[in-house]
Amino acid sequence: MPTVTLSPVFKQKFFDNSGIPLNGGKLFSYLAGTPTKTATYLDAAGSSANTNPVILNFRGEADVFIEPNKGYKFVLAPANDTDPPTNPIWTVDNVRSSQLITLYGGVDSGVANTYVLTFTSNFTAYTDGIVIYWIAGNTNTGASTINVNGLGPVSITNQDASALTANQIIAGQVVTIMYKSGTFLLLSSGIAASVSSGTFAPAWQGFGGSPPTGNMSWQVSGQQVTLKWLGGQGTSNATFLGIGNLPVNLRPTTVSGADFSSIVVPLIDNGAVAVSTMGFGALGALQFNKGTAPPSGVGFTNVGTKGLPTGTTITFLRT
Repeated sequence: MPTVTLSPVFKQKFFDNSGIPLNGGKLFSYLAGTPTKTATYLDAAGSSANTNPVILNFRGEADVFIEPNKGYKFVLAPANDTDPPTNPIWTVDNVRSSQLITLYGGVDSGVANTYVLTFTSNFTAYTDGIVIYWIAGNTNTGASTINVNGLGPVSITNQDASALTANQIIAGQVVTIMYKSGTFLLLSSGIAASVSSGTFAPAWQGFGGSPPTGNMSWQVSGQQVTLKWLGGQGTSNATFLGIGNLPVNLRPTTVSGADFSSIVVPLIDNGAVAVSTMGFGALGALQFNKGTAPPSGVGFTNVGTKGLPTGTTITFLRT
């Protein structure tokens, strides 16, 4: 049973072309802009549909309730006109009664990347501004579409019109979309704790012509960064030790150059194993401080073998 509301033409008097109440006149109702008939109702409960056309009483009146958020076209015709009418008195198109029923579309019944919703919305067409909250049954793996109430699949895109990428829609989490210009724009969604990884060649500081060789592997999970040194040591020529080219995606969002973290990292200084703390002199400059009492940023000898032991792992947060 549909939810209905008062029609803008409810209990109005309808007249013929001579201004006489249209006794027995016919009021046809169609989907807006189409020749397709659609129902009106006898009461606000929507329990009984009118005939189509509605036959007006001797005063030229009728009880007419329509569904909200649905476009109608009404055609008024004399009692002796045909069906469909060939001699209408007037036609009024795109009659609407806007009423918010719900924005919640429930849980989709489709599959990953091809989402399906069926709910009490009374939308008969996709129109700009429709907003829907829904829960994804599956996490997307790439470009995605959604089909609402059988109106046909429509692309879900980012607000810059680009296609979705993996994990922008997360199973079991609320998704918000808005229809605009032929697509549903993704307004918000659950965010997966993305995991990415890679390697880079550090630009070591504190060495002369023989810095350490090797790569630093990295992994990012949410805000946590894990670095692992896969290489050897070099020959020191300075009292400090650092890496000056930390990739942008591994850098913290804020940093104080004098405030080293309390993370303890093993290192080699002048050929012997020592202890250091770690911090950031700048967003892209990872520094090591020999000893456990920061923040001098120095303390190393300027001769001998210096660097991180092979396999050293460092973990910190980007916040």
